[in-house]
Amino acid sequence: MVLAPCWIVAACSAHEGHTHVPAANQPTLQVTTAAPDAVTGTGDLRFRYRADLSKLPDEIGKGIAKAHGGFAKTPTGEIYFGLEGTGLVRISADLRDKTLVTDAPRLAGGALHNTTYIDADGGRLVLPDPNGGRVHIVKLNGAEVATLGRPEVNDHYTAKNEKGAPKNAYKPTDTALGSDGVLYICDGYGSGKFVLTADLTADLAAAAYGDRYFGGAVSGPGQQEGKFSTNHGVTLDPQDDTLMIADRERQWVQKLTQQGEFVSGIDMVGANPCDVDLVDFNGERLMVVGCLVGGGGAPGVVNIVRGDKVASVLKPKEDLGLELFQHIHNAAGVVVDGKLFVLCYGWNPGCYAVLEHVAQ
Repeated sequence: MVLAPCWIVAACSAHEGHTHVPAANQPTLQVTTAAPDAVTGTGDLRFRYRADLSKLPDEIGKGIAKAHGGFAKTPTGEIYFGLEGTGLVRISADLRDKTLVTDAPRLAGGALHNTTYIDADGGRLVLPDPNGGRVHIVKLNGAEVATLGRPEVNDHYTAKNEKGAPKNAYKPTDTALGSDGVLYICDGYGSGKFVLTADLTADLAAAAYGDRYFGGAVSGPGQQEGKFSTNHGVTLDPQDDTLMIADRERQWVQKLTQQGEFVSGIDMVGANPCDVDLVDFNGERLMVVGCLVGGGGAPGVVNIVRGDKVASVLKPKEDLGLELFQHIHNAAGVVVDGKLFVLCYGWNPGCYAVLEHVAQ
């Protein structure tokens, strides 16, 4: 059985930085249908909705409302993401097949967030769980390799309340493997807003936090170099070995060295970026940035960046009529048989869609 492209389940848990739709007592299935012949974007970066590629099997579709896990692309073309309440999901290289790899409670029971692929030992995935305060390292079949629990790298994480429990929550949201073999971990939903490190140059099963960290929370209004409102997503830029960190509520992407030194910023023209994905297409590299909301509080958008400027803004709800795309939590660019596609999903209400580039 295959479900309609988009599901909505009204009851969603709250956490920092999100705006919620009203809850209902019962789950409700809604069908999202794009306007006929509708396109979104500008210039040579325009896209249309592919309903056939957006369909989900029922075991995945019923949980898509809680989608938070960013897409992890592998060298073979397969794509993975974690889905809260469902488990680990795999998308085939041709984007047609979606498989629930495992619904093991240790994964499905957590609030799986952005997913990272590591090209080691036949392939490994890193899945932060902000609700559980931990980071999973698993095989491609979902088997556990290691778990990073609560760090103790500074006073923020070691402080206790009057009951002896941790005073400050640890809520990791994304990771990226640096060119130095270090895993960089964003504590995006925690109050510290630090970027932590774990050395993965040795046995992954023995992964542990390092003493090095940087970042921290902004101290006032405006964009602040090296400090974050919500350091929601992190991606390695292999061209210059910088870390691209989505500073969501300050509406820019910060580029930092792997030592935490500010290099430059990319403005998101009023949109709130969740993460950055890189894709090579037609001889150029593009940044694909899923944004929770658009400028002025508009529905979520996908910004496509050339160099350091937004070149096209995709608006699934406003332009394509995909009504469930109120909030876009993540997006990725994928090239299949020479064609460029953008995968994106919304959160609260939840949905998944594949957009195809419209050739000039």
